[in-house]
Amino acid sequence: MKKAIIIRAFSQNPDFQGRADFLASEEDFVRCFDRAAEARFEGVQLFVERNGYLSLESTDEVARTIARRARAACIELTSLEIQPFSFSLTADEAEVCRDGVSVVRRAMQLAAALEAPGVLVIPGYVGLPWDPGAKPVRYDLAYRRLHDALVELAPRAEKLGVSIRIENVWNMFLLSPLEMRNLIDEVGSPNVGVLFDTGNVIQFGYPEQWIRILGSRIKEVHLKDFRRAVGTIDGFVGLLEGDVNWPEVMSALEEVGYDGFLTAELFPYRHFGDTVLAHTSETMDRIMGRK
Repeated sequence: MKKAIIIRAFSQNPDFQGRADFLASEEDFVRCFDRAAEARFEGVQLFVERNGYLSLESTDEVARTIARRARAACIELTSLEIQPFSFSLTADEAEVCRDGVSVVRRAMQLAAALEAPGVLVIPGYVGLPWDPGAKPVRYDLAYRRLHDALVELAPRAEKLGVSIRIENVWNMFLLSPLEMRNLIDEVGSPNVGVLFDTGNVIQFGYPEQWIRILGSRIKEVHLKDFRRAVGTIDGFVGLLEGDVNWPEVMSALEEVGYDGFLTAELFPYRHFGDTVLAHTSETMDRIMGRK
């Protein structure tokens, strides 16, 4: 297994809100890749929004330039994350779902130009626990819409040689590893799988069980930790500070033969933000048995 981190961890903005607007030029990407190599990461997960230097509006040439810069720094690009909840494949409005399919299709094309193996897709939601204003979507309809969208997108993913990676998130949807497994199997494409997040299931289950049930369907792993006693979105903490059973998680990954990237999804600290890089790298080495 290899060690990676999300590119948003490299923001230098003390008021960082999880976006990637600090990546405004080729030089900004170079800085991130060089810092990643210095911190002993082997990969970086990129992030794409609706607009910006690397965005859904970018040319493939911009993507190829970024890929060259990553290679020069000896950094692999693990996948391309689409800005969470900036699109939906489950919405009640048909035009929103059509836009979602277009967003994923364009992101896959960018991923191919970047030579990144996949695209992280948060499909939509049944409900959002942190946003009481979000209109609930009926569960069975959300499932059917997502299934149909993935079936539509799968041939394009296969042609481009990239994978669609559905992430388990706090969206009141796909709450069971059995359900996630069934969805992937029903779509039936080797290019549709799961980006499994360890911390996102702690409030509702056990990541090691998800790993053993999903098995080879897992395309990438997000490392995150969470404290059950908090019980809200504020319960996400640094690696080793929460309730994830890391020895069991690593044993499960080894059992299913996973040998891809472990990608830390952590963000800059409020003060001395870039310290998160050294802390996370050191912690991941311990989790992975490198020290």
